Amino acid sequence: MTEQEAKALAIKETGYCYVLACAWEGTANDSVCLERIFTKERCVEEIRLAWWKGGNQATRPADIDAVNWVSLFENAVQQDVFKDTEKLGMLKALLR
Repeated sequence: MTEQEAKALAIKETGYCYVLACAWEGTANDSVCLERIFTKERCVEEIRLAWWKGGNQATRPADIDAVNWVSLFENAVQQDVFKDTEKLGMLKALLR
């Protein structure tokens, strides 16, 4: 993916990246989320686990309990945070 393609698909842009897809564990912009991002400097797609508090991304670790992790993961699958090949790889890993 090119930066122009990422920019066209972005649901949000920051100085660091384009957010391509996002799934929230709770309230948007005030909880833990899984995001598919395209970084501007490295020009690559990445998956980011982030913690947002009061509309700002926290610079601390994003902690989430196991029950809410499963819910967040299901939401991320529905929101297309993961590509089909990534989902298949995760499924294969779970079946081992």
